[in-house]
Amino acid sequence: MMLFRKGLVILTILLFVGTCIIPAIAQETKETLPTSRGSWLYVGGSGPGNYSIIQDAVDNASDGDTVFVYNDSSPYYENMIVINTSINLIGENKNTTIIDGSGWSFSIIQVIASDVKISGFTIQNNSLDTRCTGILIRDPGGKIVRNTNISDNIFIDTANAIMEIKTRHSLISKNLIQSGGFHNNTVFGISSAFASSTIKDNIILNPRFIGIDTQFTHCLIEGNIIQNGSQPASSFGINQRVCWNKIIDNEITNFMFALTVEDGFAVISQNNISDAKNGITIDSMQVPTLFSLITRNSISNCEHGLTLSKTYGTFIKENNFIHNNISAMFYRGIGHFWIRNYWDDWDGQGPMVIKGYKGLVEFDWHPALQPYDIGGIAGGKE
Repeated sequence: MMLFRKGLVILTILLFVGTCIIPAIAQETKETLPTSRGSWLYVGGSGPGNYSIIQDAVDNASDGDTVFVYNDSSPYYENMIVINTSINLIGENKNTTIIDGSGWSFSIIQVIASDVKISGFTIQNNSLDTRCTGILIRDPGGKIVRNTNISDNIFIDTANAIMEIKTRHSLISKNLIQSGGFHNNTVFGISSAFASSTIKDNIILNPRFIGIDTQFTHCLIEGNIIQNGSQPASSFGINQRVCWNKIIDNEITNFMFALTVEDGFAVISQNNISDAKNGITIDSMQVPTLFSLITRNSISNCEHGLTLSKTYGTFIKENNFIHNNISAMFYRGIGHFWIRNYWDDWDGQGPMVIKGYKGLVEFDWHPALQPYDIGGIAGGKE
């Protein structure tokens, strides 16, 4: 009787396991669903039904579709491509899939819908007018545009490469933005005028005025390389206005003002700043700047390494100040915290004295004996 019961239990277990295994095996034979939603529309190439004009394909696309542009019909001479649906606009090869604005006086591509991705293009040649852009992302009649992704493109000879107006949660990454040689006609590399953008891993070369400009809050500016402002008297690497942002691990070289914060709070960390008239400048023009954090940056070969104006309670911690004419100074602000920074002009005796406005002084009581290894882009490349 006991053996019979054991056999019955084993049979029941086998039946249960079998009912689990058979559906699992059946599931493996099902066709895999597509990895992207929506239809694909093609521009250029030789396929039947392919479009010859990018705007025509965009106009016939619906939310979730992808417009793929072949490079064999490049360059595409189109100005003011308007994207008003949530689509992906993808070029075959960013080096050879070219959209040329033909010197157009406004925007080569204009995005007025949320959830748009643009990647894989060279976007070039719009007007030198400061109002003109390679890609303009803006609100359509007061509606905020969200979740735009502008990645892995090249911008050449565009007055402003990328400009955002009233957007949220944009990602701008891995783009190359450069002026056209002697023209030096990139006025702004990237300009963001709303909240929560991520501007990451871009290379911006020879901007006329500003590499990255932010005018709102909760943005992340990380891992960008910004070099050689072409207007020596007025160029900015990164300029932040009325913002509460994080500026982390950027390399900024050869500007009048390498990194400037006006009227706002900022976390400034692990940046490599060199060969500038002014390295880091925090200036309260209208709104007092309270409790910003400046930590683990390398500031070298600048006329003025760090300048604080009308700031209060700023933490300056574990930075490297190397080969600057004036390492740091402050005006009309008090209560800064200087903590274990490395100063190559410290005499090694007592605290490091930081001079301020009208004879005020502050102290770094325990300067570092050796420079810090910053790491990342800010640590330099092998």
